[in-house]
This record gives sequence, structure tokens and C-alpha cells, in this order.
Amino acid sequence: MTEEKLRLAGILAGDIHNHPATRIKFGHFFDALARQFDIVDICDVSLHGVARMWNAARVFHPNLGRWRKRYWQNNPAFRSRSRLASNCVHSLGVNVDAIMQIGLLFDANWKPSAVPKLIYTDYTAHLSALRPDAGRSPFTPRQFDEWIRMEERAYLDSAHIFTRGKFVRKSLIDDYGIVPDKITAVGGGVSFSSLPEPSFGQEGEPPVVLFIGRDFYRKGGDILLKAFNATRREYPNAKLLVMTRDTIPDNLPMEGVELLSPAWDREMLKKHFQRANLFVLPSRLETWGDVLLEAMAYSLPCIGVREAAIPEIIEDGKTGFLINPEDVDDLTIAMKKLFSNYELRKEFGIAARERVEEKFTWDHVVHLMKIDILKLDIPF
Repeated sequence: MTEEKLRLAGILAGDIHNHPATRIKFGHFFDALARQFDIVDICDVSLHGVARMWNAARVFHPNLGRWRKRYWQNNPAFRSRSRLASNCVHSLGVNVDAIMQIGLLFDANWKPSAVPKLIYTDYTAHLSALRPDAGRSPFTPRQFDEWIRMEERAYLDSAHIFTRGKFVRKSLIDDYGIVPDKITAVGGGVSFSSLPEPSFGQEGEPPVVLFIGRDFYRKGGDILLKAFNATRREYPNAKLLVMTRDTIPDNLPMEGVELLSPAWDREMLKKHFQRANLFVLPSRLETWGDVLLEAMAYSLPCIGVREAAIPEIIEDGKTGFLINPEDVDDLTIAMKKLFSNYELRKEFGIAARERVEEKFTWDHVVHLMKIDILKLDIPF
């Protein structure tokens, strides 16, 4: 007899079937969900057609990065996506037992229904507002207050909330007043169907650092360029690979730096990871750290900051190093330690890969989710 499974529908702002970035970010998560639940539908609540164009025109900004952020985070768009999400829920009717909402760009319970809503999120607007200089909070004070009210309603109306980082769980408790028993930090998974072969390079080869950050400033690219420039005085043959969609300011040092074209293609990214023997991400603001998980899957030691979820991913002194935020000298010291010691890089890399295998697969994340979902006693 086939085991009866809870029927789950996913709702997110993105086309998981046809949009490569969305597929890479969430495809393996939904594949893992499908191994534990009956996935009856995955609804895309992105704006399309006239609604998309009107939303883009309404929030136009000459800075492309700010325009992009305002496009996704504005109150009319939240309401529009919420209506689409609610329509999806009501159209499913009795054919679904629960909803899994990804992120807080909408509220799947905008038009209330009896179907329990689960939320999986990696950040909150309150956390974004703490670092407006990083470009993640595009609101005026009045807009922010309205957005927070809509977020609060979505959280309060949910049956359970799953967060990637523990620091996001803390924000939900402290900033939104959500009871602790309603929130579980489950982490996130590395988005590979199978983990890649480790690559450690050869002892004696010049060190190669990799940085991947679409938002160059927010990801700390300028901090890395300054620190790398300082390390090259001692290691002149070192190379830094930089992948970003942003323009790098002219006043930053670029000696030994190779710019990579932004890409989602997994084979192209694989070549970049395999060229490197160290990954660095000195972010000013980080919601989680998917790219760190990918680097660790390739057995690369990682350097990140002592903030947000990064300490939940990198074990300081075991899989890499944690540095003080925006500290060029601290980053320089950490890189020199790894530049000078092949065996330490290899030791950290092996430990990083083992950590991914143990804690950061989507099957592990879904297993943790399932424990709490079953406690809800949802009839199915």
C-alpha cells in the first residue's frame, strides 16, 4: 500500500519551471519536499504584462540596483502578489492540505482561507532597516510602517514559520512578537543534485581567491579588493576572481584581479570554483549565504564576517575564518594565513565539505520541517 502523504502546494514570486535563477535557488528544495509530501502545485505570483510594467514604472530609480530593490519591495506590489497568491489558494480548494509560502513579498492568506499556511523565509524588513546603507531597505518611513504591518499579518496568520538563520528567528520574536514555539530555524541546502568532486589544487601553486556577489558593495567586494591588494605585497602571484553584475569603482585596486561575467550556468560556475582554493565573502549584509554552501561543497575553505547567519555556516578555525565586519586588516591577516599554508587550506576544505554533507542538504532541511509540520496535526 502506498503511504498517504500530506498534500502541499508551494507559492513563490518566481517561475520555478522556466526561470533559471529561480530553478537553481528553489528547484532542489521543492524536489526534496516532493520526496516527503505530495506536491500538488507550485504557484508563481510574479507580476506579468501590464502589471509588471506599471510596477516598474511606478518605482523607477536611475540607480539600477535601487530600482531592482524597489521593484520587488513596494507596498502596491505586495498587495498585488498577495491577491494572486490568495487566488491560487482558493482555486486549489479541497485538493490541498497546506501551503508553503516562500519569502515575504506577499501574503498567501490575504483573502483568508482555512488552508494552513507555512512560511519559509531568510530575512525580515526590520533587519534590512538596520543597514539602509547596504541598499536592502527601499522604503520611506510611512512605506516601511505599512510594509511591517503587512508582514506582521502574514506571520501571525501562519500555522508555522521556518527560517534559514537563527538570527532571523530572533528578529521574528523580538521585532514582530511571534511566539518562539511557532518558529523553527532549519537552515538551507546546497543547490546541487549531487555534490561535486573535491578539488584541492597542488601545493606550491599561487593562491586563487574567488568572490561571487551580484551586489558588489553589499557583498563587501570593495573590502576584499583592498585586503587582496595588501596580501599581494607578500604574495605577488596571487589571483582574485571576481564575479559581480555591478560596475567596480575606478578608485579600487585591480592588480591581480580577473573579472568574470555573471552566470547561472552550472558548468561555467563549476570551472570557477575548481580554479579557486579559497572563497571570500566579507558581506555588509547577508540574508543567508547560499554561495558559501556551494564553495564548501567544492571543498573550499571560506572567509566570512561575524554577523547574521555566516557564523551558522562557517565554523571559525575549522572550515575557514570569521573576520570582523568591514575590517580590511582582519581580512588581510586571514587570507595570509591560508595563502601560506596548503595543508591548512586542505584541512579546512575537507571539513567544509563534511559540514555540507551533514547539515546543508535540502533533504536535511525538509526533514527538520517535516518534524514540525507533523506536530501541527493537519488533517490529510
